[in-house]
Amino acid sequence: MPSILICDDDADIRAAMRRTLQRYEVAEAASPREALDLLKSHVFDAIVSDYSMGTESDGLDLLNHARVLYPQMIRFLVTANQDIGVAIRAVNEGAVDRYFAKPWDDHKLCGALEVMLASRHQRHDGD
Repeated sequence: MPSILICDDDADIRAAMRRTLQRYEVAEAASPREALDLLKSHVFDAIVSDYSMGTESDGLDLLNHARVLYPQMIRFLVTANQDIGVAIRAVNEGAVDRYFAKPWDDHKLCGALEVMLASRHQRHDGD
């Protein structure tokens, strides 16, 4: 079963995301630092992070670290931030595989994750 790391400073959002991703093994982090600590000790297939977390770093910083350290990991940004600059930065830095606005559509988020996981699995089988 694929494992997903959720990073959001809001416990209610983490609970909602856990319900959305109930078919997966899910771990939670309340900050980018906590997420990075979990990434050091567990293998995840994907990470789904909020952008704004009121911490010293944001979700894009976290996803950029994940991209460099764990390049095969799927990276989704889910945010209520409406600043187009965030989306541009996410795409230009290559930090994210997909960008979703809050509130997210459960079916679209799960569908995109399924496609990305299947695609990644096929690439590894072909190696």
